[in-house]
Amino acid sequence: MVHQTEWPDCESGPSASKTVTQIIIHPNYNSDTNDNDICLLQLSSPAAFTNYVSPVCLAASSSTFYSGVNSWVTGWADIGSGVSLPSPQNLMEVEVPVVGNRQCNCDYGVGNITDNMICAGLRTGGKDSCQEDSGGPTVSKQNGRWIQAGIVSFGEGCAEPNFPGVYTRVSQYQTWIIC
Repeated sequence: MVHQTEWPDCESGPSASKTVTQIIIHPNYNSDTNDNDICLLQLSSPAAFTNYVSPVCLAASSSTFYSGVNSWVTGWADIGSGVSLPSPQNLMEVEVPVVGNRQCNCDYGVGNITDNMICAGLRTGGKDSCQEDSGGPTVSKQNGRWIQAGIVSFGEGCAEPNFPGVYTRVSQYQTWIIC
């Protein structure tokens, strides 16, 4: 995360850990192109919802996230290219606007951004997800509800101008996730 906001220390809340019993990688994942960069983690037991743990709505297959709409990315990764998150390693967030796929394709080279991807970031750079945020959520607030629009996938460096972060577009996988 670059130019991020630090979340309050949640140590006063209960902590919980879960064992992952199975990792289900999308059958069409392409590591060369990062297309279909999504997997599911099966937990050993259901997560208990509390004041500190709550569900997020998944973007429906008909969802549209317009260019310029604000989104938020959270994570514990680097806070800059090669700059580790300092202790006590609190959860960080950054607010970035959605960048249309046409513009994002121009930035990354035509054909590199597929319909399975969504981009977000500032044209001037300075705000972005970063190394080791991969797999984290990208959310937008719609009608008072948090909707997960994306999953951190890749980018060019970290918060570079004209290279928005690229995220897996969750709405493309609604059927696969539920089945």
